[in-house]
Amino acid sequence: AVLGWVMVLRRRIRESEERFRHMAQHDHLTGLSTRLVLQDRLSIALEAAKRRRTGLALLMLDIDNFKSTNDTLGHQAGDEALRATAERIVQAVRKSDTVARIGGDEFVVLLPDLIDSQAAETIAAKLVATLSAPVSFAGRELAVRVSIGVCTALPGELDADLLLRNADAALYRAKAKGKGCYQVFIPGKA
Repeated sequence: AVLGWVMVLRRRIRESEERFRHMAQHDHLTGLSTRLVLQDRLSIALEAAKRRRTGLALLMLDIDNFKSTNDTLGHQAGDEALRATAERIVQAVRKSDTVARIGGDEFVVLLPDLIDSQAAETIAAKLVATLSAPVSFAGRELAVRVSIGVCTALPGELDADLLLRNADAALYRAKAKGKGCYQVFIPGKA
């Protein structure tokens, strides 16, 4: 009988550990990877890019006027906009890409093994178009638009922190340009 209880307790501990690991690695609302997982995958992608002499790209996305949606229609509407946006991003990119929610209404897409830097812009344009479709919520249509910052890195220019900062700088340029668009990071351009 004691052996049976020990087996049951071990199984419950293992299940709890797996559940906690999943919670630490996945956003509870969208199911996307967390910043922690993104950093790990970015590190792995950088090492692979160095070995293979390929590039990679980061797309940083931010839902335009998200605070207004939350304030005027409530947090449930905001949550639905986040879930729909996450789902649409995942559907628009390759299975090998990593999609992470890194903050309230901010997402990052890691595009590893990039041979053509133009591909990142093509994906960004596709995401701007795909994510501009309204989201249905409680019989209403929520207008959703995103701004995207694109940062590509070729072999030899691969640094995780710098890539994230550059993608963020490009995102702010997209916001300043009028939102609902993407901007590519260009060194020396504010």
